[in-house]
Amino acid sequence: MNPDRTHSAKLQAFKKVYDHLFHSTSSLSKIRDSALADRLLDYTNDSMEVVGRSLVWKFFLIADEPLKSTSNVVKPETLLRSLQSSRKRYADLLSQKMIAPDGSYPEGFMVSGSSNPSPRRDNPFLDLERNNPLSLHNDNPWTEWFAAQELRKMIAQDVERTFPEIDFFRNTNVQDQLTNVLFLYSSMNTSTGYRQGMHELLAPLYYAVDVDSLLDTHESHLISELCSKIWVAADAWALFESIMCFASRWYEWRENPSTYALPSPLSNHIQLNPDGQAQIKPYIAPIVQDCNQIQAILLHTTDPLLWKHLQSSGLEPQIYGIRWLRLLFTREFSMSDAMRLWDVLFACDPTLDVVPWVCVAMLIRIRNLLIPGDYTAQLTSLLRYPTPVLPLDSTNTVHHTSLLMRQALALQLAPTPSTGVSVVAENRNLLDIPMEVPEPPSTPRRKGPPQSTATRNRSSPTHARQQSFQPPGGLPEMLGGLFERGESLNINKTLMSAVTELKRNIPELAASFVRSPLQSPSIPMTVERQSQQPDERPPWEPKSRRELEREMAELRANDKHLGESLSWVVDTLLQDEDTSQDPQRLKKRKQEALESLSYVRDVLINGITEIEDERLYGEAELANRKFKAREPAQAREASLVHAHTLEMPKPAQPPVADTRPRISGNNRGHTTAISSSSSNAPWSPNTARLAPWNYTKSSFSIDGSLPATTLPRLPPPTSDNFQRSHIGPGPSQVISPPTKAPPKRDRTPDPLGVLK
Repeated sequence: MNPDRTHSAKLQAFKKVYDHLFHSTSSLSKIRDSALADRLLDYTNDSMEVVGRSLVWKFFLIADEPLKSTSNVVKPETLLRSLQSSRKRYADLLSQKMIAPDGSYPEGFMVSGSSNPSPRRDNPFLDLERNNPLSLHNDNPWTEWFAAQELRKMIAQDVERTFPEIDFFRNTNVQDQLTNVLFLYSSMNTSTGYRQGMHELLAPLYYAVDVDSLLDTHESHLISELCSKIWVAADAWALFESIMCFASRWYEWRENPSTYALPSPLSNHIQLNPDGQAQIKPYIAPIVQDCNQIQAILLHTTDPLLWKHLQSSGLEPQIYGIRWLRLLFTREFSMSDAMRLWDVLFACDPTLDVVPWVCVAMLIRIRNLLIPGDYTAQLTSLLRYPTPVLPLDSTNTVHHTSLLMRQALALQLAPTPSTGVSVVAENRNLLDIPMEVPEPPSTPRRKGPPQSTATRNRSSPTHARQQSFQPPGGLPEMLGGLFERGESLNINKTLMSAVTELKRNIPELAASFVRSPLQSPSIPMTVERQSQQPDERPPWEPKSRRELEREMAELRANDKHLGESLSWVVDTLLQDEDTSQDPQRLKKRKQEALESLSYVRDVLINGITEIEDERLYGEAELANRKFKAREPAQAREASLVHAHTLEMPKPAQPPVADTRPRISGNNRGHTTAISSSSSNAPWSPNTARLAPWNYTKSSFSIDGSLPATTLPRLPPPTSDNFQRSHIGPGPSQVISPPTKAPPKRDRTPDPLGVLK
């Protein structure tokens, strides 16, 4: 704030603006014309401190009066009544939102309009079981209070970073008042809530109201009431609420449930047509729709050439349009220029419908930078919007922000290419911006020493092939042009840092691309993703089927363990101590069962997945279960050892007829026992490929005294050992086993049944 400006001097400047607004000969059209011509306020100092600015904003932005007045002349009393109504509403709402459930206020809290801290409101009829900060009741009012405090903390973090280059916003009291205004707005508008950018929209309003704030004096009571110093926060809230009535659509991030056309049990974005077909309408934020309309429709109708180049470069309008619309150009211009633009904007169109056309006028103003530039140059110009620099001998008396508003109104009135051409001509005449679009910067070529034909012919074929893939001008010339162009765009430093980072990561990148010869190249990438830990998966990526099946298997295993534990608990608790031989031991077991039951309850309530087996059973039961679990393992180890000690595995007995000569009853029973025991031998590759007699030394003799117990199992007999008989007149045949043993032909034994 300027310390040299006294209260009397500010009051005199205020009276000039006051007379201009509320004079009997003044009308709304004349006031708007004065704002467009920069005659409504005093801009001689070209600074942020313009006396009377907040009064002009109140004149045009207060909802009830004066813009809705049917008369041509506005009276200051009507504006004062509107301000008094909004001030009272602000004080009442803020007192309701800031009071704690126990009737207390935050330390040092003061409502606007009072100079003393707000007193505590004690309620002797509080229900401490429900109204308690530690209560878990569903209707506990402290839950909503704590959520509101978290919202205030988030707002305060953004307010602390508001325009760090301006010392006014570093004041603690100013930050507290900004936080109160934003907290009250977000609490009253829960569908939109608080979004980043609102603090930068409120800050210029609060600054302008604070600059114009006056103490109550008897000599000019009406002016002092209109710009009272004790109601700065309340007046800033009234202005902010009036702007957000039309700018809130640019902060919406979800569909409002109240806007649904028909109640439907289906999804919010699915509506049924009269013909019964479902129509899917995805929700698109209003700010995205406005950004697309600015570039695809408004710019296309006024400057087709610029639209064509922006479309060809693939520049999305949301990149620059979201910031332009939400902050109302406070980032594109200096604070003083942005507030001058607001002076004309609020005077000409308080509904902010002309704001998209202001964006179009801004695009046309820098068309000489956008048309010849590539994507990077276009993005740099849009995110760092250049301020026009007027020559020293210029006689232009219109500020470039007022000119921008005039051009936006002209484009809104006649959206044609001819209007766009007139805007370009006006920029040339008043801002010294050429109408001719400069040629895009060409890549310079560096001349090298001439190379003879003989030298080119002596080059190797490999070198010739490499030269055929070089771009025109050669690789050195292309790199030289890129670096010279990057120097003009001030991106060489970023490029060199990226190159350094790439060099540092080249070994790791090479190792990731080179595959070991022993590694199969056909391993799918999904297996590698499945092997990662669950914590490494992004939260938006769904789980795979294998992971879901594994989790279900773990849940079933946990349920089984819990069921076995509950079964043991029930059996233990049902035992009678009177009939027990050791009552003390049974009492101890029941105590352990109750502890296990308590642990099972905690597991089921808290959803614990890692179960401790030691807490599911008592000491004796746990030792017994571990002993039983070790017995099958020991039995399996013993069977494996017994299988390895056998000389050879014997094949299983095939279900075929035996054609050997009958042996005595004792030997036959012994042979059957051995065959049944050998059928349980473990399988091995050797037994699957080779017959068992390839491993057995033959000891056949002429006298046929070979013991039956050493003979291997015989293969299936041939078809000659079966007799075919006809049964009935039909052609069908039934194979029947022989009823008698085959006759012996000689003294040679035939244990395998292959000799005839």
